[in-house]
Amino acid sequence: MKSLAVVLLSILSTACAVHATSAQPQDATTINTSSINPESLKNLAPFPKAQEGFQRYVIHVPATGNDDNYQVELIAGKTAKVDCNRHGLNGNIAEKDLSGWGYTYYEFTTQGQMVSTMMACPHQPETEKFVTGATKLVRYNSRLPIVVFVPNGYELKYRLWKAQDTVAAPVN
Repeated sequence: MKSLAVVLLSILSTACAVHATSAQPQDATTINTSSINPESLKNLAPFPKAQEGFQRYVIHVPATGNDDNYQVELIAGKTAKVDCNRHGLNGNIAEKDLSGWGYTYYEFTTQGQMVSTMMACPHQPETEKFVTGATKLVRYNSRLPIVVFVPNGYELKYRLWKAQDTVAAPVN
């Protein structure tokens, strides 16, 4: 019975998984279930389900051989029609503790207010853009899913960051 629950959980979480196939900073939108660490799928079970008014995003990152060389940037926001000014969304991503497990999950909160510069935009049409709030860099761990709760009407994107090789600093 327990293995059936793990299989069903794996299928559900894989359907929700968003996965990047490259270590270069980029928006990740491709699902690639073959590189998801099975341990990450198994460790999703203790995380809470989404409360009313929120969506639960689950990110499974592939094993790299050295997870310490990577970080994940969480980017929450909303697609909106905007003018030529620079726009931002008031909101933040808070780290929450999963009591009794020692795991972390994240929650994006916002009141929906957008800020922008105040340049004039004569004769320029509005365009659809992804307007983001504050981003958050989190630890890369292929053995655990990254679980983020985002209010309905908002989206979550992420980028993977890879550290460069270390270079000796010159003595001056």
